[in-house]
Amino acid sequence: MLVGKISAAAFGSRRAGLAALMRLVAAALLALAAAATAHAENVVGCQKPPAKHAVDTRWPINIGVLAPQLVAYRCSDYIKDVAAALAGAHDWIERRAPQVDKPAIVFDIDETSLSNWAEIYHNHFVFAASGPCNLAAAHRLCGDRAWELSARADALAPTRAFYRLAGTLRAKDGHRIAIFFVTGRVNDPALRDATARNLRKVGYGSWKKLILRPRSSRGAVSIYKSGERKKIERRYTIIANIGDQYSDLIGDSDGDHAERCFKLPNPFYFIPPGLPEAGLKCLAH
Repeated sequence: MLVGKISAAAFGSRRAGLAALMRLVAAALLALAAAATAHAENVVGCQKPPAKHAVDTRWPINIGVLAPQLVAYRCSDYIKDVAAALAGAHDWIERRAPQVDKPAIVFDIDETSLSNWAEIYHNHFVFAASGPCNLAAAHRLCGDRAWELSARADALAPTRAFYRLAGTLRAKDGHRIAIFFVTGRVNDPALRDATARNLRKVGYGSWKKLILRPRSSRGAVSIYKSGERKKIERRYTIIANIGDQYSDLIGDSDGDHAERCFKLPNPFYFIPPGLPEAGLKCLAH
């Protein structure tokens, strides 16, 4: 019996050591993502980016002046700022997950988990809902649906590193954190398949559920998203909600439907509504 106890203890020790090693590796990946600006030359438009300079923000702002500075930001500080926004989430889930029986993390997709920069840059910040997408056709807009169906979006490296870290953690009951992707993309079979394929292709290997917006959904996207988080809360504790728009994070009269939320930078487009005057309780950390 003593031998059995020693073996079990040794096994438990090895298992704990392996889990700790996996967390260290994930933390190292997150740190590397913070330094990803060194890889800006691999991003479209960043081979010879515009020089950074101050923008005259007096109304009206000249789009011809602003747009090059958005490119300069994407090629310099953007990835670093995304990593900085996720640093607090990293520390939080490491502390919180072991305290909860059924923890969950909710991720937005566009400009949170996946980067659509190739489409954004090609379109010069213009949104084209429909039409073909040929990035080689310099003077033709890339249609958003065609782009999403092509499953060519890259991973946002800091978010992927954070996702991988979450995969190394265990809940109070020993189970993994449940991962949910909640996106404003339209829920049809072709787009669902393309979105899942794109996520897997760039390193988001598994999840509990991928939720796309039903065609019947009406009103602000925040209403749909908070409603989906409310459904998740029936079985799980959402310890973190990650998004690039306040509309990804806003709750309803019952609350924000996440213990904590983390807002990633996105100066490239805006999906209303914005931050409520009263703020968000889940952001107060």
